[in-house]
Amino acid sequence: MIDVTQMSTYFLQQPEVAAWPELVEVWHHYAQNAHSWHLPELACQAVGGAVARVVPMITAVGCCHISIVLVDDILDDDPKGLYQRLGAGVAANFGLAFQSIAYRIVQQAAAEMGWGTAVTQQMLAELIHLNLKTAYGQHLDVQEILTEAHYWDTVEAKSTPYYGAGFYLGALAGGADEAVATQLRQFGGLIGKLIQISDDLADVYQTPACPDWQRGTGNLAILYARLAEYSGKTRFEELLPKIADLSLLEEAQQLLLQSGAVSYCIYHLLQTAREARAVLNDCVLENPLLLQKFLAERISHLFELMETSKMPLPAELAAELLA
Repeated sequence: MIDVTQMSTYFLQQPEVAAWPELVEVWHHYAQNAHSWHLPELACQAVGGAVARVVPMITAVGCCHISIVLVDDILDDDPKGLYQRLGAGVAANFGLAFQSIAYRIVQQAAAEMGWGTAVTQQMLAELIHLNLKTAYGQHLDVQEILTEAHYWDTVEAKSTPYYGAGFYLGALAGGADEAVATQLRQFGGLIGKLIQISDDLADVYQTPACPDWQRGTGNLAILYARLAEYSGKTRFEELLPKIADLSLLEEAQQLLLQSGAVSYCIYHLLQTAREARAVLNDCVLENPLLLQKFLAERISHLFELMETSKMPLPAELAAELLA
């Protein structure tokens, strides 16, 4: 696996970065948890490309990820966000810088890697799409709209472009043609959806209550419990403003089960996993097992969540997920 030192080479050689030590500190802060930055590397390996050729793309994706998280934490008023220490204005400005550096890295690496003008333009267009679509998704996410349609629109805009772009860009850097890269973009988008729903379930079973409870609209499980018809619906609404009380949080979590919210989330996870598996089955890859394993690991996370939260997973669903 490409390590942070290799990625840092492309990041630190930018003249603006060399003159901006605070930016380097932010880079190292997020590089400690850079697991998702490696999506291009995984795609490159899957299409049979040389991993060394994808290092600048991993770096660019990492810069985009940092810019997204910096701004998203501000919009979500996340108590763990780096902006709490830096200030919202400073953090937002860093976000602009990291996004610009991503484009610069791809542009500079094009000649070094021999990507060619057409491929380079495709890569830059994908980065633009990633950042613009995610920004729109972040805008949707702060709207307090209590409809399931709005939730899925937000997921499509905010949660899927990053994963889709990571796989698409890695495939192009690895020498894959546009058709294969597009299939892997679709696979990545489904992975993003899978992770979002899984995270929603994990978040509502955290103790103490996560910020999702305060908003009441951006989490699929909470949203379903607010929209569905069941005997405890009125009580669930009464609990939302008092969710900081751990005993009331536990009661609300039980109502999630009663309402069918957990089963509904699992249903969508199952459907999404099926779609992702179908995309892989139709995609001609040099090393398909790498992405099959990646998908299996995402599904395993669901089982771990079920076990940790003591949520029942129907046997027929378990059989489908493991197929």
